[in-house]
Amino acid sequence: MDDQNPDNKTNEQTGLDGFFKRIYRPGPLICLFTLAFLALAGLGWMALNAKTPPPQVITPVAEKRKAEPEPDKAPDKVYEETTSDIEDRVKQADLALIETMRDLDLKMRDLDLVDVELRRFEEHSYHYQVLQFPKIEDRNRFLVTLRKRLYERLPDAVLLDNGDSEAAIEISGQRTHLLLLEATPQIIARPEAKGPKLVVVIDDVGENYGVLKGLAGLDLPLTFAVWPHASHTRECVDLISGTHHDLLVHFPMEPMGYPKVNPGDDALFVSMTDDQIRQRIEENLGRIPEAIGVNNHMGSRFTADGQDMAVALAEFKRHGLFFLDSLTSGKSVGRATAKAVGIPFYERDTFLDNVKDVNAILLQLRKTERVAQRKGRAIAIGHPYRQTLAALRQWQDSRDTSIQVIPLSKLSTE
Repeated sequence: MDDQNPDNKTNEQTGLDGFFKRIYRPGPLICLFTLAFLALAGLGWMALNAKTPPPQVITPVAEKRKAEPEPDKAPDKVYEETTSDIEDRVKQADLALIETMRDLDLKMRDLDLVDVELRRFEEHSYHYQVLQFPKIEDRNRFLVTLRKRLYERLPDAVLLDNGDSEAAIEISGQRTHLLLLEATPQIIARPEAKGPKLVVVIDDVGENYGVLKGLAGLDLPLTFAVWPHASHTRECVDLISGTHHDLLVHFPMEPMGYPKVNPGDDALFVSMTDDQIRQRIEENLGRIPEAIGVNNHMGSRFTADGQDMAVALAEFKRHGLFFLDSLTSGKSVGRATAKAVGIPFYERDTFLDNVKDVNAILLQLRKTERVAQRKGRAIAIGHPYRQTLAALRQWQDSRDTSIQVIPLSKLSTE
């Protein structure tokens, strides 16, 4: 019966014709467009909220230099081995004095370092200082504040008060500071020396090119000591040579704290044979052939070894160089060995920036001036820190002009 009904045959659709007919009905069509719209909206939302990766930027060499870390922030370089002698404690007392002046709103420029004398205690040297303070309205408040600041840094330091015009600081039973506190500064005869001369050496050069540029641009004839295997050794050497400053090789040597304190693989070690020492020297000096001298980086153990020092200094002499002993140890045999070998020799008097504070560095520069007045000469060693650069900028305009600042090569050897 069904086969004979033509209307049934007309209504029955199969294949694609039937599929499209079902799709084009209003209900399914609306659902299809709704799903498509939602999918497109979702893709758009994801695109708008996706984090775009930053574009790769190729930094020019000059920009890389600007971005270099400061040497005092670089974790992979050790600049000075830590010491615990009385001079370090004297510098802590210096900081307590500086903090006291800040607390009481006293100006550092009004603090007069009258005299400095090199003294010794238990085989260590330290700088005894006579300091003239500016007018102090409340003497008792000054002493109470100073006693508090001293206790924070040196609990066993003693502040002595004579109840009149002076006070004093003692550390380990040794008097280290005489403080002149009168309202009207007395006239004190300063030690006289004809034509005192002062040298400033900047060690540890080779990592921070930006600070070096600032130091080389100062109106001071600084002397620079460059690591032979630093990140920017050659660039720094070229800058120093181009600005006509004295150039030394800052030669790494074994410290007492090795291996915890590591001077680097290019250092001289007491375990080396004589030939190994000569070979290491040949390699390091070959990287800075423009150098006129050598000074030691670290080296408290190596510079105390007479036999190894004799080999090293004889090799430096063979290359026509002089030796500046950085005196990282009071047990250094540098002076005696240099005399025996016959190499031109210098010896450091003060470190400027073991404490990275501009005022503390300025005080160390004043100490160096007084050492120069007393001895007729003084050699200070600093480092390429931003604080050292800032302090030297101030000092070049306010320094004692009766003292001649000269390159190391202009100073007679000892």
